Amino acid sequence: MMLPNDLNFRFPKTTSPRLFDIQVDNAIIKLAQRKARDYRSSDNVNGEWSREGPAPKAMTDLARYWATEYDWKAAEKDLNKHKHYTTTVPGNGNYSVPIPLHFVHEKSQDKNAIPLLLIHGWSSTHHEWSKVIDNLTNSSSRGNSFHIVAPDLPGYGFTPAPTQPGQGPQEVAAAFDALMKQLGYEKYAVATTDIGWIVGMWMTVNFRHRIIAHYTDFFFALPTSDDLARYAQHQTTQEENINIESTQAWFAIHSAYATAQAQKPQMLSVALTDSPVGFAGWLWDLKYGSSDGYRYTYDELITDTLLMWIQGPIGSIRGYSLFVQPSQMQFPITDVPTGVSQWGGKNGPFSEIATFPMPPPSWIERYANLVHFKRYDFGGHWPAISQPDLWVADLRTFFELL
Repeated sequence: MMLPNDLNFRFPKTTSPRLFDIQVDNAIIKLAQRKARDYRSSDNVNGEWSREGPAPKAMTDLARYWATEYDWKAAEKDLNKHKHYTTTVPGNGNYSVPIPLHFVHEKSQDKNAIPLLLIHGWSSTHHEWSKVIDNLTNSSSRGNSFHIVAPDLPGYGFTPAPTQPGQGPQEVAAAFDALMKQLGYEKYAVATTDIGWIVGMWMTVNFRHRIIAHYTDFFFALPTSDDLARYAQHQTTQEENINIESTQAWFAIHSAYATAQAQKPQMLSVALTDSPVGFAGWLWDLKYGSSDGYRYTYDELITDTLLMWIQGPIGSIRGYSLFVQPSQMQFPITDVPTGVSQWGGKNGPFSEIATFPMPPPSWIERYANLVHFKRYDFGGHWPAISQPDLWVADLRTFFELL
């Protein structure tokens, strides 16, 4: 098994699930602290947080807290409250070498619990699910309970980055299916978000015989050329108009990070690898604009950043570039029962993207067997963090329909 040269944590050599404690090398934590202490602020014209990026004072305050108060050991202890494992699965498709994986595995006491694979997206890790795991496994809760498997995507968190080209979303989908086989789950459901949705969609196509359901809080159904033609002729519905206009605003004003990551992952990583505070700003800016006003604590922001920075940002950024290629989002229609929740940003700072992405159910049905649909005008892009109880309740509502 080949691993990147310096992960800054020890990844066991194993081909079957093995318990794993998160223990990061102290040297990389101290390096981040020193760089936060020496952070050099970037000025802007008006001093405020805007569409151009973070407010300078927000970044200097974050750096000061990181340098003087942040406690990684406390964060590490909190992360280790759930059961972590590592394993290695065979390579597949265009990626021939074995694929190492880190994942959380928490089993319900309910013998009828449903195995549920949680797949995060950008810019997060398995930690995105930390507020919902216990609720989902709770056998005394109303509705279904679940055996939870929450892996880190390759290059994120504690799953090592690929060591050669070719590991796209279909290869990751096959790796995650192999993981579920290792754990003894012949049939299972998936719940996805963001680019994890791309992996989940390919799983419902390539492993249809094993997937019993797909729940997602992010279904990215773009308008077709026919939709845009109808829009130009004023023939679209108000619901369609709102989605088309918010999508246009997103790509015109707010998606620069995605373009940079997709086109120049190595160039971007040169800067972000050397500046953990700069990387925090890169991640925080997206959170600020897309989280419906959710107020992240400094501890949350720094921990999320470190989980993406410890092994180096290049793996996650380059992986993002492979996932968002148009060819990887041309899915055959799936008949897997699909539940979709949409979460708006009415409390966020940028009203033009408060309804992005909220495709109409009829657009979603072009790609999936939609059996549950729920729209909220709040919650933002990470509802499992900002609205964990409501997120779980909606997921359970979907599974009650099956």
